[in-house]
Amino acid sequence: MKKKKYFKNISFWAVAMLLPIVILLSSLEIYAFNTEFYLKEFEKHNIETVTKIEMKDLNKITEKLINYLKDEDDNLNIQVSIEGAQEEVFGKREKAHMVDVKILFQNGKLIRNIGAILFALSLLYNFRFNRKSAYKSLLWASLFSLAFVVLLVILIQIDFYKYFTYFHEIFFVNDLWILNPKTDVLLQMLPLNFFINISLSVVGTFLGIMMMVGVYAFYKLRKLNRVGTN
Repeated sequence: MKKKKYFKNISFWAVAMLLPIVILLSSLEIYAFNTEFYLKEFEKHNIETVTKIEMKDLNKITEKLINYLKDEDDNLNIQVSIEGAQEEVFGKREKAHMVDVKILFQNGKLIRNIGAILFALSLLYNFRFNRKSAYKSLLWASLFSLAFVVLLVILIQIDFYKYFTYFHEIFFVNDLWILNPKTDVLLQMLPLNFFINISLSVVGTFLGIMMMVGVYAFYKLRKLNRVGTN
């Protein structure tokens, strides 16, 4: 009996903790691998003028970057016309940094996939023994997500650059991410405002999905309580 209760508790909190992680990482992929999002940001921040690269070539570079991060391309060797001359877009430092970024994305994908499997198994285990417990775990996942988003939005509003820097210092073991906006195309293409906007878009999508989960779980719990079933 104690063993069964132990596994029920583990599965309950596994659902509550894993679902937000899976949805957040999935939301990140939606935007990080979306060429149209990049092109809209390029137009918004006048990146064509900043980089002196035409929009069609910026599109070409973006597709190359996305394919590289997806591990569908093994290099970032690409030449485009910059002020009328064919030039290599990214320097050695930029390419070296993108190796680290690619590893981060691949690790995130692995965590997301493993998390999705564990979440599904935990949720099924919950439903097998107690439907109320299963819906409560989904409701807790939604509440955790809301608290996380509130904290994240506060940090973004206070000083995005400060916490963006902390992120890099935590997840990268070198300083290759420190680039020169005057010479490095990668930083010119993806300025701080780009990361603010993609962060808000990811958070908005994540919150929307998790709130729908929360509303659904709340509705099902009320229904179960009315009929008096587990």
